[in-house]
Amino acid sequence: MAGNIITGAFLTLCSYSDIKRREIYIKPAVVLILSGIVFAALQGKESLISAFFGALTGVALMIISRLTKGAIGAGDGLVLIVTAFYQGFAGNVGMLLLALFLSAVVSATALIIRKVKRDYELPFVPFMLAAFIIQIWRC
Repeated sequence: MAGNIITGAFLTLCSYSDIKRREIYIKPAVVLILSGIVFAALQGKESLISAFFGALTGVALMIISRLTKGAIGAGDGLVLIVTAFYQGFAGNVGMLLLALFLSAVVSATALIIRKVKRDYELPFVPFMLAAFIIQIWRC
């Protein structure tokens, strides 16, 4: 329960900053990563291992961001690293996949109704928040 509250609050804060400023605040993310390591460790060895594997999804996204020269935001990877320590591997990957699906649906719809051009950049963290809420609601 505490992990869900922390994740929800963090994703809400990051969604706001992603929409308004197109950036993710690094200091709160670092604090939450450090406290997330402790949180996962207190949950047990399996949770800590799951959290570290979940964090690899964020690391992979940050590497892809670097390779694509920022076509994908590095901040999105940082957000996934934070959420991994509170949601674990399965929760984090599930959230990422659902967020990708939601953003694809919204992007395709916006293109079809000609509200945006092909090069329009959508903030991604709000889709992660929506995916997280859907995951919580499903359980």
